[in-house]
Amino acid sequence: MSESKLIRLGTFDAERSWRPSGLATLPNVRSPGGDRVVAAMDELLAVLCGPDDLLITGSALPDSFIGALAGAGIALRYRAVPPAVTDDDDTHLTVEQRLLHAPPGDLAGYGLAPYAVLPETAPLIRACGLRADLPGVDVVRRVSSKTWSNALVRTMGLRGAGTVARSVPELLAQVKQLGTAAAVIKDPYGVAGRGTIAVSSPRMLATVARVLQRQVDRGAAVELLVQPHYDRAADFSAQIHVTGDGEIRWGGIRLMQNEEFSYIGSRPIPAALEQHLAQARYRELINGVGAALAAEGYHGPVCVDSMLLRDGSLVPVLEINPRVSMGLISLALERRLAGPGTTARMSVRTVRLPEPSTAFRVFDQLTTVLDERGALLRADRPGLLPLTAGTLRPPRGRLFYAVVARSQEEDRLLDETMGEALDLMGRQPTEVSHAP
Repeated sequence: MSESKLIRLGTFDAERSWRPSGLATLPNVRSPGGDRVVAAMDELLAVLCGPDDLLITGSALPDSFIGALAGAGIALRYRAVPPAVTDDDDTHLTVEQRLLHAPPGDLAGYGLAPYAVLPETAPLIRACGLRADLPGVDVVRRVSSKTWSNALVRTMGLRGAGTVARSVPELLAQVKQLGTAAAVIKDPYGVAGRGTIAVSSPRMLATVARVLQRQVDRGAAVELLVQPHYDRAADFSAQIHVTGDGEIRWGGIRLMQNEEFSYIGSRPIPAALEQHLAQARYRELINGVGAALAAEGYHGPVCVDSMLLRDGSLVPVLEINPRVSMGLISLALERRLAGPGTTARMSVRTVRLPEPSTAFRVFDQLTTVLDERGALLRADRPGLLPLTAGTLRPPRGRLFYAVVARSQEEDRLLDETMGEALDLMGRQPTEVSHAP
C-alpha cells in the first residue's frame, strides 16, 4: 500500500472529549437538532482528501454530494461508519468510538489524519493497524485549554490576556472590575459560540452566577476565563503545522466572519490587513506560539485565532486550537478550487427547513436548483459548491458552502443565488424519504 494513503475522519466536537469532568458549565441555549448538525460536519474533511485518501464519515452521503464534488474536481473515496447502536440515537458517540465498536479489517497500513486527537484515537490506531505519529491526548487536552493559552499570552507579554476565575465570587469580582457589559466569560473548552457569554447587564451576570452556584453546590469546580469585550475591527486566524522535531510550517491567514461568537465564514485577508500584520511581525509571534506548543510535546495542525481592534492594535493570540480548523479547510478550498483570476471562500448559512424532510432530499433539490441556474461550481466555471449534506436537517439546519468567483460582483450575485435557492428549499414541503 502507498505510504501516502490517508484516512481522514473526526468528530467536530473535540472539545467535548477534552473537557475534564466535574467542571461547571455556563448557561447555554441549544438549538433543536444541533448535535446532529455538528455530527455531520465531518463531511467538510472531503476538501482535505487526496484521490487516494479514504474519508470515513459518521453518516452516509448522498450520491449527489459525491457527484457535486467530482464535478468541481474533488475526487472522493468514502465510507460511512456503521452505527454502534441500531435502535437509538448514537450521535453522542464519536466516529472513533463507533469504529472501535467493530474495527474494520481492511484499513491496516493506512495513515491516519484525524480532525483532532481524542481519547479513542490511540486505541483506534492499534485496533485497525493504522500508521500515525500523533501527540498524546493529555498533551492535546492541556494545550487546547484557554487557561493554558491565556498563560502563554501572559508569558509572551502580548495584549489580550484575561483572568481565570476558580470560584463564583472570583468571577463576580473579575467581571465587575472590567465593568459590566464590558466582559466576556469563556469556558476553557468552549468552541464556536458555545461556552462563551458576553455580559450585557448586572442582571445577566447574576443569572450566570446563580446557574454556576447551583452546580458548585452539587460538587462542580469552577474554571472560567474572563476577558475584555474588545471593540473588534477584524477576526482572522493563522494556520501552522508543528512537526515532530519542532519545525514550524506556515500555512496562511484567513479572515474570519463571525456572528456574535459563531463562525459564519472564511475568506482571503485584505491586502491592507496583510501589510499591517507584516509590520506588526505577526508571523514571528505565531511562530513563537508554535515553539511553545512544541515545547509542551504537541505536534500537528494548529489554528491561532487573532483579532484587530478598531484602534489599530492587535490581539495576536485570542485562542489556540490544536486540531484541524475551519481556517485550514478554507485554505485548502482556495488552493483546490481557485484558479487563475478567481478567489474562493467558505460561507455558512442557517437554513429553516420544513418537516417532513430529509437531509438527502434537501441536498438533492439544492444542487439541482443551483445546476439549473448555472451556479453549481464546475471545474471549468466559477460557482457555488455545497460542502455538507447531512447538516441540512429540519427544522434548523446549517449549510457550509464554497463561493468561487472572478470578482466581488460575481461573488455577491452567487451568494444571492444561494439565498434564493435556500429560500425555495424552506418554502417547499419535501416528500418523505427513507434516506438519512
